[in-house]
Amino acid sequence: MRLLSVKIQGYRPFRDFLAFFGPLEIFVGANGAGKSSLFEFLRFLRNSVRQDVPPEIVTGSIGQLIFHIPGPERFWWSLELDSGKKIPIQYQGELMGPVGRTHVSFERVQSSKPLDPQFEERYLFMNIRERRGVVQDPESRKLKKQEISLKRPNQLALSAMTNPAMTTLYSLREYIEGWRFYSSFNIANEKIRKSVPIEQEPVLHEDAGNLSSLLHYLMTEHRPVFEELQQHLRSAIPGFRGLTVKARGGPGEVIAFWQEEGIDRDLSLADLSDGILRLICWTALSLQPNPPSLICIDEPDQGVHPRTLPILAGLFEKACDRTQIFLATHASYFLMQFDISRIAVFRKESGEALFIRPKDSEVLKANLKDFGAEEIEFMHRSDELEQLA
Repeated sequence: MRLLSVKIQGYRPFRDFLAFFGPLEIFVGANGAGKSSLFEFLRFLRNSVRQDVPPEIVTGSIGQLIFHIPGPERFWWSLELDSGKKIPIQYQGELMGPVGRTHVSFERVQSSKPLDPQFEERYLFMNIRERRGVVQDPESRKLKKQEISLKRPNQLALSAMTNPAMTTLYSLREYIEGWRFYSSFNIANEKIRKSVPIEQEPVLHEDAGNLSSLLHYLMTEHRPVFEELQQHLRSAIPGFRGLTVKARGGPGEVIAFWQEEGIDRDLSLADLSDGILRLICWTALSLQPNPPSLICIDEPDQGVHPRTLPILAGLFEKACDRTQIFLATHASYFLMQFDISRIAVFRKESGEALFIRPKDSEVLKANLKDFGAEEIEFMHRSDELEQLA
């Protein structure tokens, strides 16, 4: 599956927000323009298919204002997704406040248009209102239609779709549950610098604490990928010779080691700088054979040397052939590594977040034609990019 678009009404700065997405998106905009709020909303959905919606709605947001629109405390969403079939599907829902007494008022999963020209209506895979409704799937041979009743008002019905016979709903839940959210500011360097248990087919944790386990998996099960990772590090870091992963710590635990020119002994990850650890994390994340279904990274450019940014950009470009990637950045030099078609600007007007495509600006296209791609860097530094978008 892949996320094609999202509509949000009533969540933080999103009054009537609409955004369309490609395989790789680079989000820019002033502080508070809505980039982090979009990541937070998507994380809310991911968390809510795993567990009940908490009293504060967003974990850790106690004391913060979730509902920004005057009137009833509610927010609504509609996601359109490419499910691999001819016709996309839409996942819609509404959550009612107030904070502390929230409940899911409705959820719906439907085809974006009728599945067949002979039908007039969209197909409803799920239609739930106030905890009761119907789920069905045209491809299910064992279970065509089922009435359901949820026990808790703060539970998403999609979180209960654990029956593989409900092909579309089960796949949608698995897809959203596979989203991962990373940030340069949340990398747990202390965890990375310690030995960790070996995992079967690991995915990089959101704090990157299992980095050594992922590197061990690549070294032992996907050697060509491990060699490619080392080649990228050699291009980015002068003096780097190679990586290896050794058994250290308790039973079944490993830690990665680093070989560097001029140093006779191997260095463990405990000896490396925060910037090098971040670079290894983003490189491994981009190359891992079983990537998350959606990767969101807040400021991957933070704490790494500018010469590595073109390499990172190339890794993300390559990785988006296998999964979808959203990046948020304030770094002008990192931004200019991408085609203008990849860039989206978040801009706030009268308290409302807007999603704007710079590529649609005729003035911007003329500037790029006259002055080259480097003009993006200058225009971003001077805020002209946001104004022209």
